[in-house]
Amino acid sequence: MKTVVALTDPEDIDAALESGADFIELRIDLFNAEPAACCERCTVPLIVTLRSSAEGGMFSGSPEEWWEQVEPWCPYATYIDTEQRFSAYARSIRAHGPQVIASLHLPDTPDTPALHAHEIALRAYGDLPKIITTPRNNEDLLRFLGFTTRSAANGPLCTGTMGPDLRFGRVLTGLFGSEMVYCHFGTPTAAGQYHITEVQEIMRLLV
Repeated sequence: MKTVVALTDPEDIDAALESGADFIELRIDLFNAEPAACCERCTVPLIVTLRSSAEGGMFSGSPEEWWEQVEPWCPYATYIDTEQRFSAYARSIRAHGPQVIASLHLPDTPDTPALHAHEIALRAYGDLPKIITTPRNNEDLLRFLGFTTRSAANGPLCTGTMGPDLRFGRVLTGLFGSEMVYCHFGTPTAAGQYHITEVQEIMRLLV
């Protein structure tokens, strides 16, 4: 399991590098900056994310506008986070060098057949499917952890949970097969995120 520090301010890059995170995610829907100025000094792989308002972010434009903003970041990124509505640009992303994180953020936790249907749709255009759900109770979380374990047998994937009530699900998915766990470095980008140092300590105690 790899740790991802999600940043809302590019000024935090240098300090985030010292945290020991495996990846840095730049949430470019939350700040304005030139790609070169942000990325040239980064020494770990970068995930670039322009999150739509429909899935918890601040971007509200068209797919064409999404690509117009994302394309300049491609030379610096290892992954571009790409929601299904922007999946038509997956081939263009790969032509520029990065791989595609095919992401989906859900306000609930669907049943297992629906989760598998989402997985199939994401794998159809992405190199790494990412499914984030919002469990309402322990039964939702247990079902999602079982889905994570079974789906990891199909290939790499990233899963996680949102919300403060069952926030420990964010770390548990990593123990059940998720490739990554997303953390913050002072300003959470989603409800329930742990600070990178908290995740590192949790994993040290659990593994």
